[in-house]
Amino acid sequence: MNMTRKTRVDEVSQYYKPAAQIGFVIFLLFWVTALLSLYMPFSEKLGVHFQNILQSVFIVFVIAHFATSQINRFYLIPRAERMRRKQMISDAFGTNLSHDKTSLYYNNEYLPSVNRLGANTIENALFSKEVVASMLCSKRIITSGYVAIWVLAFALRHNNLEILTWITQIVFSGAIIAQWMNLEVLRFRHENTYEQLHYHFLHEISENSPRAVATILDAFVAYESAKSSAGCLLSSKVFNKLNPEITKKWDQIRQELNMNFQQDAALNGDSAGASSPTVS
Repeated sequence: MNMTRKTRVDEVSQYYKPAAQIGFVIFLLFWVTALLSLYMPFSEKLGVHFQNILQSVFIVFVIAHFATSQINRFYLIPRAERMRRKQMISDAFGTNLSHDKTSLYYNNEYLPSVNRLGANTIENALFSKEVVASMLCSKRIITSGYVAIWVLAFALRHNNLEILTWITQIVFSGAIIAQWMNLEVLRFRHENTYEQLHYHFLHEISENSPRAVATILDAFVAYESAKSSAGCLLSSKVFNKLNPEITKKWDQIRQELNMNFQQDAALNGDSAGASSPTVS
């Protein structure tokens, strides 16, 4: 996922843009709906006609929020992830599963092989867990603030049940508590995938062994299933901010895992006509 070498090409990113744009629309619709739901109990003072209009507008926004949420979660995001997965497998095995081109998206020197798939996966897991961890810093603060307001509202024994109900609806909706928990679980699962593959490459398990193939495939499936179950996009702003730092960290990890050394050995072995692992 390096962005610092030569010219980086990533045509797959075009599939994430509609999902990100719809995600912003969903965010706006949620808060518009929330504000309308807060105002509706007090709309009786403005007359029946205005109340009916407000209720109709509220229904429209609720349906719009539901529809856009489902389109994003079950179509736009899965489509983007499917195209990224095809690109990842294509890069790992040196074949084309789609017409979308990428160049310098992955930063490892393995030749097309199962080991390259493992290297791509551990690189993705590293970047993803670091980005999610950064996103969680602000998410935890925001969530704690909402929970504190909710607890304070009940502690003050506010007589307006409409306000208490509204605050409860906001705090325990899918936009506050659920999003925070979703990111926590996603970070945990990406960390597990990273640790699993780090152990695998650290101990230099033979690429051709059934155990090596099974371990890499298990980690790849775990990484992809974590993204699929989360059903959310990582912040491109956070990624772009952290990318130089994480890329430097990844370069250091590659050296510690002897990935460059293995590539040299593989090339030397091939030139000598010996059977050697296709790794770097």
